[in-house]
Amino acid sequence: MAENLAGHSQSFGRVLAIIDERCALLERDGKLNLLSLPVAERWLRQAQLTPGGATICAQPLLIPLRLKASENERKTLENAREMLGQLGIEILLEGQHVTIRAVPLPLRQQNLQILIPELIGYLVEKTQVDAGNVAQWLARHLASDHAQWNTAQAIAMLADVERLCPQLVKAPPGGLLQPVDLDSAMNALRHE
Repeated sequence: MAENLAGHSQSFGRVLAIIDERCALLERDGKLNLLSLPVAERWLRQAQLTPGGATICAQPLLIPLRLKASENERKTLENAREMLGQLGIEILLEGQHVTIRAVPLPLRQQNLQILIPELIGYLVEKTQVDAGNVAQWLARHLASDHAQWNTAQAIAMLADVERLCPQLVKAPPGGLLQPVDLDSAMNALRHE
C-alpha cells in the first residue's frame, strides 16, 4: 500500500471527466483540480523536443521538403545546422535551397511547409539561440493533435507528462493546473 501512495505522489491524479473539451477534471487526495490539456500537451512536446539524456531520433521524411532560401537564411541555417541536428532536424544546404531530410517524431504530423519557414524566420531574427529555445518555440507553434479531447487521450497524455516531466507534478507552472474550490459549493448546500 505504501508503494501505491508513493507512486501516486508523482501523479496529477485520476481523470474524472473532460470539461469544455480542453480541460481534465482531476481528483487527488480528495481534492479536485482542473488541468489545461493544451498546456500539458505543449509541455510534453517541449520535453520530447529538448535534447537531454535521451537522443532525439530523426525520422526521415518520405518526401524531403525543399525550400528556396535567401543568403541570410542560408547563413543562419549553416550556423544552426548542428543545433538543429541535436533536435532531430536534418537539413541539407544546396545552392539557393534548403532541404529538410528528417524531423523528430512530434513534427511528423505537422504541416512542415508552414512550420519550417516560420522556424527559419525565428532563427534569422535571433542573434543567439540554443536547442532549448528552439524546442520551446517549436512546442508553442505545433498544431494540436486534438481539437477535442476525450478521457482516454487525456489519460495517455498525462501518463507521458508524468513520466517525462515529473517536475510539473511537483511544481505546476501557471496556466497548467487550477484547484477547484468545493468549499463554497459545500457551504451553500449546508446553509440552504
